[in-house]
Amino acid sequence: MPGYLRTALKSLNAYYAGYAVEAAEHLRPVPAPSSPEGRFVLFARGRSGTTLLLSLLSRHPQVACDGEILRRRVFSPRALIRRRAQRARRSVYGFKLLSYQLRSLQTHVRRRRFLEGLVDDGYRLLYLRRRNLLRHALSGLYAEHRRQWHQRSAVASGSEKMTIRRRDLFRWLDGSRRLRRFESRLLQGLPHLSLTYEDDLEDPRLHARTLRRATDWLGLGAISPDTDLERTTPRRLEAFVHNADAVRGWVSRSAYASHLDSADSLRAA
Repeated sequence: MPGYLRTALKSLNAYYAGYAVEAAEHLRPVPAPSSPEGRFVLFARGRSGTTLLLSLLSRHPQVACDGEILRRRVFSPRALIRRRAQRARRSVYGFKLLSYQLRSLQTHVRRRRFLEGLVDDGYRLLYLRRRNLLRHALSGLYAEHRRQWHQRSAVASGSEKMTIRRRDLFRWLDGSRRLRRFESRLLQGLPHLSLTYEDDLEDPRLHARTLRRATDWLGLGAISPDTDLERTTPRRLEAFVHNADAVRGWVSRSAYASHLDSADSLRAA
């Protein structure tokens, strides 16, 4: 399928298919609606470790996790969230909200008021960010190239390489920076637990500590970390990028040069 057609279908799905999904959700009966005592929302940019963190939390016997329930535009996000929470069969319910979904899809809601409303409804905010914008961009570009966003341990890693175009790289870098500022403005003054991918998730040896911080924030008992997710993007730039030297050159002459310096494994050997 041509790239432009794939992009068009993706946009149609994001902007219009959600109304049908929303209607079906409300028409679907809930035999025994539940009212979870605890609630949380994981707020982040994509490609920041959200699936990994939700995978860790979902192993808790008291937690029911939804994914990106607002990945398509809907008439009433709050009503859809309430409906999904009613289906939970655990004492704690949580879901994932990516910042671009609030900024670019659910444009009919007052964004700050939306988050405040979730807090008023008893939702605790977990905020996950990725500090290195270059790593974030490379992860996104590689996922787009492979059309594979997550990898299970049972699946062998590929060594497929890509050629990065300068405009695509800076599209990701600029977009990530704008979203980071958007997230900061939205969260200012709201109670939340802040985590970073580099400090809390990148090294599996830190998962137990991170999970303990998250469960403490949610008022849950501690559990041992367990996940079958693996890293999808190699550490060395040459391992997955044909034009690695060109990428280094573009970044070194840009406002993002410091991100290249802090990503030690991206440096030339």
